[in-house]
Amino acid sequence: MVAVENLAVDTRRIPERDRIDAWQQVLSDIGGPIRVDPIPGEPFMGELKLVRRGAIAFYDMCYSGMRLWRRPVDVARMDKEMFALSLTQPSCSLRVERGGQALDLQGGRSYLFDHAAPYRTEPPSAYKTRSIAFPSSLLRRRVRELRPFYALTDSVKSTGGLDLVNVFAQHVAQGAATWSDDEVDTLSGQLLDLLALFLTTGDCAVAGSDSSMRAGHRQRALDHIRLHARDPELTPARVAQACGISLGYLNEVFRGRDAGVEDTIFDERLETARRLLSDARRRRVPVQTLAYEAGFNDPSHFSRRFKRRFGVTPGELRAEVSRGKASH
Repeated sequence: MVAVENLAVDTRRIPERDRIDAWQQVLSDIGGPIRVDPIPGEPFMGELKLVRRGAIAFYDMCYSGMRLWRRPVDVARMDKEMFALSLTQPSCSLRVERGGQALDLQGGRSYLFDHAAPYRTEPPSAYKTRSIAFPSSLLRRRVRELRPFYALTDSVKSTGGLDLVNVFAQHVAQGAATWSDDEVDTLSGQLLDLLALFLTTGDCAVAGSDSSMRAGHRQRALDHIRLHARDPELTPARVAQACGISLGYLNEVFRGRDAGVEDTIFDERLETARRLLSDARRRRVPVQTLAYEAGFNDPSHFSRRFKRRFGVTPGELRAEVSRGKASH
């Protein structure tokens, strides 16, 4: 039987000197390391009610008087990747900056986002949301290529697909504390199936404007990159050859993504290096050796790219991880 974890936090009941640290710890426990910056002159308030069933967390949250900031270094320190479905309250709005873009999250709408991506938020007033957080792997089994952020919309009003997702998500969340283990497994699986169906057929579909053939070539290329990224000889040309398409067409099917083919290769290597640097069992292995293991053949190039991606050098990340483990 899976234990039911319940948590209720209201910063107004915490001594003022401890509020920021306590709230930051709560949010970090749910979605990974994050920075909380109070807004001068505004009352600081955070309230959260959480029910955790196994790997899935259901929580209602309200906060104001603060900016939430997940920096690249915070992403680098994450030991798990989580997605969250956020069902915002009708009267709330939120400005989110991520990937160099400013997004206005409107009240009464639904958003799906990857916690393992840098972002910054600032609510103009008290922001309330009901969210369901789950390991990214559960969604990746159903949607092979995921973007880090979705504003869920339902363009085909007659289908009511988005309404179905929202109503079902609310139903699962409301009974999270009382469902049996089998019911939680079944209902959460059905919710993920609904989300996957919506993501691949609605406005926010990953391959919304692509032909199925282009999307298929891109996915095969991504699979090949993930499998062979540690090979320092892997290049866009070799990826194209392995997929049986020209280099020009490979570049075309990656057009419009956040990263081209070459950057995707390096991003995969950087993620591998981040995991190696965060592994306590490898803490005595020289950084240069881990860079080679991840597929880099130039330590200086590796260090520059790593700092550009995560905001810290490889050595600084290793030191931060070591300090974090020591503090626990």
